[in-house]
Amino acid sequence: MKKWTVALLSVILVMGITACSKDEGADGGTATPPTTEQPGSNNETPGESPKEDALPTVDELIQKSAEASQNMKSFAMDADIKQMITMSDGKNKQEQNVDMSMKMETTLNPMEMVQEIIMDVPGEGKQNIKQYITQNGVYSSVDGQWFQLPEESVKEIMSSMEMTTEGPEKQLEQFKSIAKDTKVSEEGDAYILTADVSGDSLKELAKSYMNQAGGSNDQTAAMMEQMDIKSMKIIYGVKKDTYLPTKSDVDMVMSMDQEGQSISLDMKMKSTYSKHNEIKKIEVPQEALDGAKSPDNVK
Repeated sequence: MKKWTVALLSVILVMGITACSKDEGADGGTATPPTTEQPGSNNETPGESPKEDALPTVDELIQKSAEASQNMKSFAMDADIKQMITMSDGKNKQEQNVDMSMKMETTLNPMEMVQEIIMDVPGEGKQNIKQYITQNGVYSSVDGQWFQLPEESVKEIMSSMEMTTEGPEKQLEQFKSIAKDTKVSEEGDAYILTADVSGDSLKELAKSYMNQAGGSNDQTAAMMEQMDIKSMKIIYGVKKDTYLPTKSDVDMVMSMDQEGQSISLDMKMKSTYSKHNEIKKIEVPQEALDGAKSPDNVK
């Protein structure tokens, strides 16, 4: 069960970071700010009344969102994740609901992060996890006990995070594979991308997310290969004026066979994004630095 949860969290975190990733461009240039065509432009026919702006196409919206993300320096994400897990060995059946809430603040240059996760597992109670991922080290607290990860683990984590920051061209190519399953709508001051993905398109999208995780976790990658993702619905919102992300909802149904057990999972994740470019630095608190000094706390 813990292996399943770790694999799922890997996909979730990659999805969250990728939605807000940036790239300076292959030539090191500065991205051109996204623009929108306004009523009254030269494209209007004289004598005609101004028309409301048409909705952007899927490709246009993804491209403008990717371009806007090039200039983003930081963001915050709040996520609520509900997992309904069913396990069966052919004779016995066990159901378990796992709820997680996650708060994350990230800077993109340098790539650093602080995240808080509260996981509620039936029979085990709530587990509180806090983690600071910085260039100078990774500090974790599990139920109030601080420890510092060894250097080899830090390198693996940082490498995985950095590989999520693909450029806009790469992001666009990934979403082009599901463009036929995607619709654009509007909701207040935001554009909304909605995709119902299945079949081969779903398999390619799942592999793409795992590739962005860096492929360094062989166990997680092998588990993803065993997973049969039956359906995935993605809702992704961006602000109309800035094209920066506002929300990301993912509903996913999957199953797998492992060690003689059949496992199925229905996962619903709702995320909101805020504090664009407001977070200046991730600072590890003194409490974490002091608590991690003890040799007994170094893992």
